[in-house]
Amino acid sequence: MNKVGYFINDEGRGCFRIFAPFCDTLAVELDRTHRVIELQKQDDGYFTAETDKLPEGILYWLVKNGTEYLPDPYSKYQPFDVHSTSMICYPHKADFSKWQGIDPKDAVIYELHIGTFTEEGTLKGATKRLSYLKTLGINVIELMPIAAFPGERNWGYDGTYMFALNMGYGNYRDLEDFLNLAHSLGIAVILDVVYNHFGPEGNYSGMLAPFTKNADTPWGAAINFDSENSHGIRDFYLANAYYWLSEIGFDGFRMDAVSLVYDSSSKHILTEINRLAKDIEEKEHRKIIMIAEHLRNDKHITSSDGFGFNAQWCDDLNYSLYSYLTHETFRHYKDFGSIDDIYKALTKGFVYDGTKLNSVYNNYQGEDGSDIPPEQLVVHIQNHDQIGNRPHGDRISTTYGIDKALLAATICFSSPYTPMIFMGEEYAEMNPFYFFESFNDQWLVDAVREGRKREFSFMPDVEIKEPHDVKTFIDSRLDMDCTSDSPHSEVLNFYQSLIALKKSKVIGIHSRNDIKVVLNKDKKIITITTPKSITVCNLGEESQSLTELGISDKKMLISSKVNHNHDEKCIEGFSARIYSL
Repeated sequence: MNKVGYFINDEGRGCFRIFAPFCDTLAVELDRTHRVIELQKQDDGYFTAETDKLPEGILYWLVKNGTEYLPDPYSKYQPFDVHSTSMICYPHKADFSKWQGIDPKDAVIYELHIGTFTEEGTLKGATKRLSYLKTLGINVIELMPIAAFPGERNWGYDGTYMFALNMGYGNYRDLEDFLNLAHSLGIAVILDVVYNHFGPEGNYSGMLAPFTKNADTPWGAAINFDSENSHGIRDFYLANAYYWLSEIGFDGFRMDAVSLVYDSSSKHILTEINRLAKDIEEKEHRKIIMIAEHLRNDKHITSSDGFGFNAQWCDDLNYSLYSYLTHETFRHYKDFGSIDDIYKALTKGFVYDGTKLNSVYNNYQGEDGSDIPPEQLVVHIQNHDQIGNRPHGDRISTTYGIDKALLAATICFSSPYTPMIFMGEEYAEMNPFYFFESFNDQWLVDAVREGRKREFSFMPDVEIKEPHDVKTFIDSRLDMDCTSDSPHSEVLNFYQSLIALKKSKVIGIHSRNDIKVVLNKDKKIITITTPKSITVCNLGEESQSLTELGISDKKMLISSKVNHNHDEKCIEGFSARIYSL
């Protein structure tokens, strides 16, 4: 694989290799000494130079055509934001001497945002909470994007320097410490990466090469993986994947919106990235977990003759549960609302399977997912998108109550699929998770605000939180102090038990042959049976007789009614119980 940007060669010399066919000349100017390193143009559009090993921490600019100064799109650190000088860094790789990773089949995933996970909003702050996640039972952390973005706060999907750790989260030593402690606790860490577009501010790559092409995503121009000069762009992203997975030491990726990664090449870039991940896995003797957000219900995403991801996000169980329990009809929820959808999601995986109209895209997308190995579908109650892209950033537990939230969670964990929690869900966090940003360009700040208003214009008299206001960001932080109070402490204990049952394969085993789902539509009861347990889910308001359901003599393991005395003869409305067999 071709190395790009600044790197150290086998002889210990510093090297620059930058793809810049839009430049006549290209140089590196060191910020303090004004020393200039001239790069030589190659026939393939690259500019290269070999020099002495540069001191760590030294600042530099790229100089295009002798007069235009710009930050380095290959930069590994931007200490003064996205418009300023780049910095030479030598990150240390995480320690794998006693680490073999987590098998994707065993994953219990926790999605978190570094900036709001703790009061500090840093990797150091998050490192202090790793023991908490270990006690909870989590074995895979999914970090929302950490690549450098404009300003001080952002979800991370507006990144413009794909190789650079966001300055506000800390430095590479902090990242190394986070990864090493996670591994020592038996927790894998996968990184959310955005390979479908650049953020709208601070992207200087287009001054060097055609990094984007004449194709749109909802967030800007698509990445050029298959048009003129795309070979240098493909090198950039393959090197970026190698950088985070091998040179830094992440345990895999969650890849954002891969349905908007357009590539008509004979070898699709997503296939190449997954092959690279597999090569790293074999060479380094550790598990690499690759998860796609595709959301078009396509078996090709995880098939061995397709892109080859280990798993893909599947929202259909979430849509089914959320719309049924809340009666909401916002976006995808309008296509759901029947208990039959919940049953189909549990037994077939995809509800959008080519026979159900998707009213958002106005097509019959998807295909039959019943033959997809269940562990290849990642399910959840809500994720960052489905909370943060609500007008009030609210969670199901705050708006519709803990009972419905825990019922939905029990169904997700009892399903044969791979479960994912969004941070705070495990104790019924009351704070919202808003959309927030801190762009520098006022026109962009205004455009984002107006865009959010338009998105929710169908809801009269709804006041949207100002994304640019720092208070919106602060209000989105977790408040873990509440975990010692009722009912949050009981919810946390419930999640610990639920995760333990999943990991011990008492519930939610990844085998359709050994898991039986039965729907009693009249009583609004769904039962999920494994060789070791039966999960009884009452999706109606009325209590139902356990005797009539044939399970009155079973030993109850846990109940989602965490603050109730339990009737041994009946299961309460909007609740779930797990019994041993």
